[in-house]
Amino acid sequence: MKKIFDVIQERRSIRKYEDKEVPVEKIKRVLHAANWAPSNGNSQPWNFIVLKGEPRKQICAVFSEWAQDYIPKAPYIPAEKRGPMLEYAKDFGGAPVHIVVTYETDEDLIKTEEALMAASAAIQNLCLAAYEEGLGTVWIAGEVAYKEATKEIIKLPKNQKIAGIIPIGYPAMSPPVPERQDPDLTQKVTWLGF
Repeated sequence: MKKIFDVIQERRSIRKYEDKEVPVEKIKRVLHAANWAPSNGNSQPWNFIVLKGEPRKQICAVFSEWAQDYIPKAPYIPAEKRGPMLEYAKDFGGAPVHIVVTYETDEDLIKTEEALMAASAAIQNLCLAAYEEGLGTVWIAGEVAYKEATKEIIKLPKNQKIAGIIPIGYPAMSPPVPERQDPDLTQKVTWLGF
């Protein structure tokens, strides 16, 4: 078993997957890790929806439809990257399973924000555990997580929102290590009282 710092530094966002089934036992272990995330007051305000087959295809279609319209017009996306991005958008790189992480909302905006923070911690645990299991993931949010069509496909209750859609499968790529902004943490860290 790897040490946690190694797992954190080696995990990458995967956008191309092998055409290979993911054993349910591996998915369950990843979900157990996500369920152990920290949360304010141990509220554990997250839920997990695991998609395969037709529901997965429907989510892919929602994302692809949005991407076909958005990516070609996005001025910040270089022309040479648009084709590969559109190809990825067809089916999230071929990931055979998606895990949708949701969180509970509340009239109290602070509680809702705390729930999103907790669900985000659950996603981090999920991604790290997946890497430990030899699986790849990528955290998808943005438009597809807010679309009514997405919410209808997963039958999302009115008191929940989507923190992320996590495609998961066996990686068919090995992305390079991205540079860290401020790697020595001289600008991002403020020390008070030391």
